[in-house]
Amino acid sequence: MSALLAGRCGLVLGVSSKESVAFQAARQLQALGAEVAVSLRPRRHALAPELTELSLWPVELDARDEGSVAAAIDSVGRHFGRLDFLVHTLVHVPEGALQRPVTELGAAELADAMEVGVRSLLVCAKHALPWLERSPSPRIVTLLSGGADFAMPSYHLIGIVKAALASAVRYLAAELGPRGILCNAVNFSMLETDAARRVIGAERTAQTRQHLAKRALTRAPLDYDDVTRAIAFLVSPLCSNLTGEALQVDGGFSKSYF
Repeated sequence: MSALLAGRCGLVLGVSSKESVAFQAARQLQALGAEVAVSLRPRRHALAPELTELSLWPVELDARDEGSVAAAIDSVGRHFGRLDFLVHTLVHVPEGALQRPVTELGAAELADAMEVGVRSLLVCAKHALPWLERSPSPRIVTLLSGGADFAMPSYHLIGIVKAALASAVRYLAAELGPRGILCNAVNFSMLETDAARRVIGAERTAQTRQHLAKRALTRAPLDYDDVTRAIAFLVSPLCSNLTGEALQVDGGFSKSYF
């Protein structure tokens, strides 16, 4: 297992804290042998020294600024000489948006969420393309959630964004597939991340996870390793001729009727 990603290098976008999926994914990919750079939002410098100590190379990236995206990806590409994988976890929820009815979402709120959650994948892919094409097996992976397929309480804006992101993955896969770049997603049920607690609250997060585990075919709650190992497979050379897919990681919850 430790050699699965030996000799590979790439960028994980969207580290916000040590409890973020991006951080956990970066550590998993590193443990499997990859060299990993991670992106931080501007002014998240407090995390940078700790990431450096963990041999995760931090770069500052503002998903709303294409110049910032281009500069960050170029610096990582030059550092490694190529990119074998790009893992996209970027998402943004405007303050208070999920507490209002979906019919009261403002144009600016929706545009901002779509810019960070969807268009950033396309922009990052555009600027990563010259570096990905230097890899013998280039991969792009992003993250979806059940809210892309089902209506969930206190989740409407994110669900809309994730549904658009799922479509973007398919079109990106169609465009980049002939160039040998595979584009896939991991669609996973709820983890107890800092983002989940911030968005829907700690109590509802815990209750939702209990409900999901009760209904899952495995009867087991999801943990970080379940998700990050799926990401690791999708960025590895073992993933071949598989693209445009959303790998469902939820213990079989989505296949359980009762």
